[in-house]
Amino acid sequence: GKRDVYGGLYSPHTLASYFGRFTYNYAERYMAQFTVRRDGSSNFGPNNKWGTFPSVSLGWNVTNEKFLEKRPEWFTKMKVRLSWGKNGNEAIGSFRYTANVAMGNNYTFGGAGNQLVNGGSKPSGTPNADLKWEESEQYDAGLDLSFFNNSLTFTVDWFKKKTNGMLKTMSVPSYLGESKPWGNVGDMENSGVEFELGYKFRKGDWAFNVNANASYLKNKLVNLGNDTGYETSDNVHQIGNVSRAENGQPYPFFYGYKTAGIFQNQAQVNAYVNSKGEKMQPNAEPGDVIFVDYNGDGVINDADKTNIGKGDPDWTFGLNFGASWKLLDFSMLWAGSFGNKIFDTTRRVDLRYANLPEAFMGRWHGEGTSNTMPRFAWSTANDNNKVSDLYIKNGSYVRLKNIQLGVTLPKKWTET
Repeated sequence: GKRDVYGGLYSPHTLASYFGRFTYNYAERYMAQFTVRRDGSSNFGPNNKWGTFPSVSLGWNVTNEKFLEKRPEWFTKMKVRLSWGKNGNEAIGSFRYTANVAMGNNYTFGGAGNQLVNGGSKPSGTPNADLKWEESEQYDAGLDLSFFNNSLTFTVDWFKKKTNGMLKTMSVPSYLGESKPWGNVGDMENSGVEFELGYKFRKGDWAFNVNANASYLKNKLVNLGNDTGYETSDNVHQIGNVSRAENGQPYPFFYGYKTAGIFQNQAQVNAYVNSKGEKMQPNAEPGDVIFVDYNGDGVINDADKTNIGKGDPDWTFGLNFGASWKLLDFSMLWAGSFGNKIFDTTRRVDLRYANLPEAFMGRWHGEGTSNTMPRFAWSTANDNNKVSDLYIKNGSYVRLKNIQLGVTLPKKWTET
């Protein structure tokens, strides 16, 4: 008998690349490398299917210069590095540059009967034939040093990375379609410094090595690519959006009210007034949160929300230590970060009976009992649960990730 067969490719994706490199080395003193690649992606339309990404790197072995031939014996090596380059990102999925045909849409057929038919087709969104590669441009300057016949090494790098034309959905009026078109609409900048320090030695049956690294990162959203210059995200429980992207700020950051503790008594509520003598929080009671008038206009409202922390750390670091003596060996790995914050949503304001005991027990229940956790109430006119720095916790940490002690059995025990 006959059978119906159907099928097709699911999100087909192809890449094509051309690559070229030129390398130059003069007497191990001056080195240069030039690279260019040209990449084509099926994720982009005919207008901008291809992108060109060049790079160049330069190196100078300073210690190979004649004027350093008579350097101190402990000064082993010094190298200076400079580089610049571009690369591209096309990871957005297939056919974002065009509008597919979406099936299964209702439409009215006929005249007076107005028969409703399920099975119509329509464009799935708004096309953008000019969609192109997201481009990252990076600069780097580095210095490598080694001493005592490479027993002590030190490396430092400064970098700056600019991401131009970030691939995102565009901010367009809703009447253009159900799905917003994709476009190259944002710019981001990351800059920082990276350090690496190492030391090793071996003498007799003893061996020792330690390696440490640390990096500092500064992130800034240059251009979000919409008319307002900001957008909010991360809707949490009943308290609303807690994250915000904004031009000139880290991407993203936690956005909410700053607080100044808890009202301990009615006199404190009455004393918190603006320049006109009006109560700043007229609905507050003892045990309620004190919200800061951040913009100084004498009113507590949404205009007082500001940056209350970010999830990305300023510093990250790692430390690897190893030592051995005869048949014994020991190693450990430490890691950590500093400057990152955590938005703590373990206190569920939408599930009143599901709060953690320590949060409930630490609440304000009388003058002097707490200056960080408001009083317990089913609801408050002061809205104690709105987004504020009371939810922000310090995310910095130092952690011992691995520790190991080993014994190597003598060969004669393991030989057969």
